[in-house]
Amino acid sequence: MYEIEMVLDAIKEGAVNPGDAVIKTGLPRYEVLALFHILEELGLIEPVYSKGSHKAFRLTKKGEEILEGLKKGYELHVFVKPNLIQG
Repeated sequence: MYEIEMVLDAIKEGAVNPGDAVIKTGLPRYEVLALFHILEELGLIEPVYSKGSHKAFRLTKKGEEILEGLKKGYELHVFVKPNLIQG
């Protein structure tokens, strides 16, 4: 989970692309790219700029809350459960 905290922390300053996060965190590019996809799907980051394959992201409110919790030493658990509401 330390990598998630590192990437969220790198994004907190504003519009950041994966390349910027690689430089800020020192993590391998493939790992940062995978984390960006996961964090976006979880609703923790959102694109603020997109042109072709170039995207810049920022933290969502939920992303800010998760980062704050991780910095306090909280654990992050992701649960998958069935959607009981059928519409």
